[in-house]
Amino acid sequence: MPVAAAFRPNRSLQVFFCLGCIAIALFYGWSVTRAYLASRLASPPAELSLQRAMALEPENALYPYTLGQYLMLGVQRIDGAVAPLQRATELNPHNSTYWLDLALAYYLAGDTRHQRQALESAIAVDPTSPVVAWNAANFFLVQGDVSAALRQFLVVLKYDPGQVRPALDLCWRALHDPAAIINILPPDPEVYLQLVKLLSERHEADAAYSVWSALWQLNLPFDYRHAMFYVDDLIQQRNVARAAEVWKQITSRSLTLSRYATNDNLVGDSKFSEEILNGGFGWRFDARPGVAVSLDTAQFHSGTRSVMVDYSDRGDDVGLYQYVPVQPHTRYVLSAWVKSEDLETANGPRIAAFDVYDNTTLATAEETVGTTEWHRVEVPFETGPATELIAVRFIRNPGTTLIHGQFWIDEVAVTPADSSPAK
Repeated sequence: MPVAAAFRPNRSLQVFFCLGCIAIALFYGWSVTRAYLASRLASPPAELSLQRAMALEPENALYPYTLGQYLMLGVQRIDGAVAPLQRATELNPHNSTYWLDLALAYYLAGDTRHQRQALESAIAVDPTSPVVAWNAANFFLVQGDVSAALRQFLVVLKYDPGQVRPALDLCWRALHDPAAIINILPPDPEVYLQLVKLLSERHEADAAYSVWSALWQLNLPFDYRHAMFYVDDLIQQRNVARAAEVWKQITSRSLTLSRYATNDNLVGDSKFSEEILNGGFGWRFDARPGVAVSLDTAQFHSGTRSVMVDYSDRGDDVGLYQYVPVQPHTRYVLSAWVKSEDLETANGPRIAAFDVYDNTTLATAEETVGTTEWHRVEVPFETGPATELIAVRFIRNPGTTLIHGQFWIDEVAVTPADSSPAK
């Protein structure tokens, strides 16, 4: 037999092979066409078209899910929504969204037992999903299962920074127990600080302080400037002792803020060598008309720079000030080193101290006018029986007269009267 004849293909096999290819092509074409028709029937969603899509694609979980959504949310037929949503979870039990919507359908139908089961299935599928956890936590809270709710709130706090505040707010409104909430907080200082802020804003002073103390015991690093709001809140609440305590803690752990710590001189950053904090017990600045304030590295009495004030109109308060904790019925000396150049006015600037809470003037030093070299101005004063916090400011009295020229400030101090520095 010739070799070519030995390898000549059998005609019947060729026909069978061609028929098989045609069958596969037809099946594939029908599958594609069926999926396309199902997709067209399902968009826009309507009950009849979705049912037809389900008939064409009975194993596709998307169509019963879409039908369930349409019946539940589109036409509010809750009784008819449960079955297709159940079917969707049977076809694809690994989609937590399907389980959540089934739980919602059970909720609307008043079936809390099956709602819980659907939520637990969603949690099993997606245990770190903040969306699943948020829905489950709210359900567990309503059902009175606080421990289960807190476990889910922990997931929200850990994995969704944008939902931290709402989660903490809901936990607090439900529990009013800082210790219980602290127990579920992730070891994230920023989460603790958000809880401190929430409680402080609610005037829950003791609860806020307990959370702050728990944060401090974590001994984890964070940007301590983020905690200055708490000092400011305590100042607003007139809790000066606690504000001073928190400030001392903050400055003890921050290399930057440690330079604001005080000893005999109660004024922080008295030589203006650091940034203006605008918070805590650091310098604050509010821009005022007719006054331009800047840090001057060319003129200073000691250190590396001073504050320069450039007056150009009817400038009154410089706008630079600092809160200083003091003791009631105690004698202090308020002082600063100042200089001036062509300071033309009938009423020059002076350093002054005020009781923050009743705005009583406690001390006003002599004014500076004309051109002067660096010189120390000082004034002794005694705090009142209830004075705990003073504000050190630079003012003009009265401030209605015209003023032009420059004024420099350095080495501001508030010291106990028996330890004031020599001139």
